[in-house]
Amino acid sequence: MSDAAQHASPASSLAPVFSTVAEGDLTLDDHEALAAMLARTFDAYDHWYAGARSWAGMQPELRVVARDGDVVVAHAGLRRQFVTVGETDLLVTAVGMVAVSPAAQGTGLGGELLRQVDAALERLGSRFGLLETGEAVQGFYRGAGWLPLGDDEGSDPVTGHAVTGHYTAFSADGAGVLVSQDEGWLIREVGATAADWPAGDIRWNGQMV
Repeated sequence: MSDAAQHASPASSLAPVFSTVAEGDLTLDDHEALAAMLARTFDAYDHWYAGARSWAGMQPELRVVARDGDVVVAHAGLRRQFVTVGETDLLVTAVGMVAVSPAAQGTGLGGELLRQVDAALERLGSRFGLLETGEAVQGFYRGAGWLPLGDDEGSDPVTGHAVTGHYTAFSADGAGVLVSQDEGWLIREVGATAADWPAGDIRWNGQMV
């Protein structure tokens, strides 16, 4: 769920303040403010973000949050986890719920959000960031240094192998189903280069952030 930051472009009239917060340090009020912003931004998923439920998949470990006064205007969630890539168990930092509030889109806030995400990735110390997003916003992430693992033919530009990602998607009532997706996977180099990314399918062995 990373599409809502796509309209970010220059010069904001807002003066948002960014913070990077551990999940365990968030208060109930924080979760309610985050859930309200995510529900506005991801309106097709607003049934997930009810009350103080500020996540739709796996809860993040770390949050990058921008506030304009008391109002949350941008957000990204990060969590270290192992995924299986081909035959390799690889520690990555999953990134998700990348969002800029509708009222703040088109201000450049999305670009600053991704710069703050880069700093959070360095802090967490895994070798790669990993996210999935729609084709319409690939350019936004590529412009910030994220690299696609699959082109239109599903071929990995680094390894030449086909890339499919497998993860478990849950409905709001708890039912789970395995999803396989052949496009939209991007990595961010942190402690390694794209040449170090293993060949093969990606298996999350659970939910995404």
